[in-house]
Amino acid sequence: MISREDLVKYVVNVQARTYEAFERLRDEHLGWRPAPGEYTVAELALHIVASRRMNLEAILSGQPRYPGHEPPPGLTSDRLRALCLRTGKKTVAVLTTADLERTIGNLAGDPFPAWKRVLGGLVEHEVHHRSQLCSYLAALGVEPPPLFGLRVEELPR
Repeated sequence: MISREDLVKYVVNVQARTYEAFERLRDEHLGWRPAPGEYTVAELALHIVASRRMNLEAILSGQPRYPGHEPPPGLTSDRLRALCLRTGKKTVAVLTTADLERTIGNLAGDPFPAWKRVLGGLVEHEVHHRSQLCSYLAALGVEPPPLFGLRVEELPR
């Protein structure tokens, strides 16, 4: 298994790239949705934040509980950025090696080691929805952030 310190550093870096997408959000974007029945920008951003909380709670308590993603009245892009930051590094930094090695419950299947929830729940799930958020930004005419400082078009061919 990867060391706790390296795992936390990895998750923090993933979350920092998500924050780059949150930085591009403006208040006028929050109610936009790509099609009827799809999440709005605000719902998608809140889903990312809520999933962080759910996965951390699952690791610490052993049981996942999704807190929802309903935008509160008066939600602003500044508030979304603050939530993104608050659910970032501090949340994963509290995890101990014992927390990561403990077997925890699963919403869809057999229990598994908590470190797998970090990789699947906190990383893979977040990257999936960050990609959606970047697609939303592009559809709104906002340049999404590059993944690692380069855009695919800038890669050597």
